[in-house]
Amino acid sequence: MPWSETTPVGQKTQFIADYLRQTLCVPELCDLSGISRKTAYKWIERYVRQGPPGLDERRANPNPLPTGSPSPSSPPSLRPVRPPGEPRNLLPLLAKRSLAVR
Repeated sequence: MPWSETTPVGQKTQFIADYLRQTLCVPELCDLSGISRKTAYKWIERYVRQGPPGLDERRANPNPLPTGSPSPSSPPSLRPVRPPGEPRNLLPLLAKRSLAVR
């Protein structure tokens, strides 16, 4: 007998099908499925609003904001210039904080 493999979308679809049968309440379904009630209500809301496509996998951050640092593929003239292998000098920073420096 082969192992049964389920996908996340398949598990969500099964959860919604069990929910629509109305044989168990949401907390009981959550216990059986091993998910939190918050996640269950999120899936139910997505299914109600979008139908089956609402259960598809989503990216954690669908609209990432720019970080402000240039990407490695940007032209070399736009990257910060620092000699390779030379760390930033921390001595002036430590001196300002009055820390003992050897």
